[in-house]
Amino acid sequence: MKLRHLFTINFPIAVFFGLTCTFLPSLVLKMYGLPVDDAAIWVTRLVGGSILGFSTLMWFGRKTDSANFRQSIARALLVQDIVGFIASMEIQLRGNINVLGWSNPILYGALTFGYAYFLFMHPKNS
Repeated sequence: MKLRHLFTINFPIAVFFGLTCTFLPSLVLKMYGLPVDDAAIWVTRLVGGSILGFSTLMWFGRKTDSANFRQSIARALLVQDIVGFIASMEIQLRGNINVLGWSNPILYGALTFGYAYFLFMHPKNS
């Protein structure tokens, strides 16, 4: 497997979460059992926009011939996924989110491992 394949796998996941957080923030908050208020809706939309930005990087990264460009994108995604994993675990372990919340640290953890693999274990496959 190559890094561009991981981008291809990650892209639709990011687009899905980015679009739902941006355009359906109340639904997303309700699904996770979180309170729906103006601040939560605003932050959820900001997160959705950021995820859509990262998905744009994945889209162009999978098509580029530059290994350096792909590795730079992978570094940015690794940082995002590490922060996402830590934040998701923290809120889940505090019990402030329902059982659906476990999908987030699982997904972030898998993506963190994937990007770390290509950056540190097998950079030649980038």
